[in-house]
Amino acid sequence: MKKYIIFLLCLCFCFSCLFAQTKPKAHSAKKASYLSAFLPGAGQVYNKQAWKIPIIYAGAGAVTYFAITNYQNSIKFKTEYYNRIEGNTANLLTDYAKYSDESILSLYDAYNKNFQLSLVIGAAVYLLNIIDAMVYGHLYEFNIDDNLSARISPFYLPATNFTTHNFGINLSIQIK
Repeated sequence: MKKYIIFLLCLCFCFSCLFAQTKPKAHSAKKASYLSAFLPGAGQVYNKQAWKIPIIYAGAGAVTYFAITNYQNSIKFKTEYYNRIEGNTANLLTDYAKYSDESILSLYDAYNKNFQLSLVIGAAVYLLNIIDAMVYGHLYEFNIDDNLSARISPFYLPATNFTTHNFGINLSIQIK
C-alpha cells in the first residue's frame, strides 16, 4: 500500500510540474482564421472580440432569408410561366392572372438574379468573417495605449553655398 501512495505522489508531482511549466502561447492569426472558417464567429471569440458574433450571424441570417425568399419566388414564377406555355390552366396562379407571359418571365428573371446575388453576398459575408478574424489576429498584440504620441512640426533648412532653401514637415512618433 505504501508503494502505491508513493507512486501516486510521484505521478501527481510529475503532472504538476508539466502544467506549471506551460508557457503562454503566442496569439496565432492562422488559428483565428481556421476557427472562423470552421465556425463563423469562433475566430472572433479567440481574438476576444465576441461582440462581433451577433453582427456576423445577423448578416448571415438576413442573407439566408433573402436567398430562400428569392429562390421560392423564382421557382413559383418559373412554374407559372411553364404552365402558361404548356396551356395547363388548372395550375395557374389566380393572383397573377392579369399579368402577361413576358411579365411573369421578367419576374422569374428578377427573382433568380436576386437569388444569385444573395448567394454572392452570403459568400462575401463568410469571407469577411474569416478576413476579420485574420486581421485582428495579426493586430491582437498591437499597442494602442495612451503612451503613444505623434507630433507634427514644420522645419526649415537654410541654404548653403550651392543649395536652395529646404522647407518641410517633420513627423515624430514617440513611444513613452
